[in-house]
Amino acid sequence: MVSVRPVPNTLRWALATALGLGLAACSKPEPTPASPSAAVAAASATQAAQAAVAQQAAQQAAALAALSTDELKARGRQALREQRIYSPAGNNAMEYYIALRKKSAKPDASAESALMDLQPYAVIAAEQALAKEDFNEAERLRTLIAAADPQEPSLARIGDAITKGRAAQIARASADAAKGDEQVAATEAARLKAEKDAAAAKVAAAAAAQTAAATPARSSSSARTGTG
Repeated sequence: MVSVRPVPNTLRWALATALGLGLAACSKPEPTPASPSAAVAAASATQAAQAAVAQQAAQQAAALAALSTDELKARGRQALREQRIYSPAGNNAMEYYIALRKKSAKPDASAESALMDLQPYAVIAAEQALAKEDFNEAERLRTLIAAADPQEPSLARIGDAITKGRAAQIARASADAAKGDEQVAATEAARLKAEKDAAAAKVAAAAAAQTAAATPARSSSSARTGTG
């Protein structure tokens, strides 16, 4: 009767370790919590920026309203001399003359004439802001133009361009986030495949080691049987 040699403990440990690595590599990673939608995040950022611009405009309007008509006229003339036509916000000729219009009991001829002359420059500046996708500045200028002349023909076009431009920005942010998610998923899949391949190689190496160790034992047993 031929006795069966037990598998050495070292080989058992190698096989168990290799099998464990293989199972770990094949197992799926725990799902990570879903991140907020990029479109929602971009929309929230846009709304926050719009709110900040509106708040700043309200504060500047209140500061201008506190000035006297003489102060507004003087500051408007100085702004014109310094070519501060529509910027910086709260400190430009158009805003001074618009504030003067609101405060004066009757229209100031010089201020009205200045607003009529300066308005085209504000329209051009709004177009330039749109080209740069600076929609907050474009909205500020659109509001300034509307205050100077609510019937300005370009107002509707500028407003529509701002709305579409902001929507396009949100769409791009969402698309970029989707591409980023795809890249992360591809990287994770490659990592898992590499781990699986490495684990399979270890299993194969352990099996080869077991075969190599068992071959001398079978040869010795056959030799003893033959001589017996």
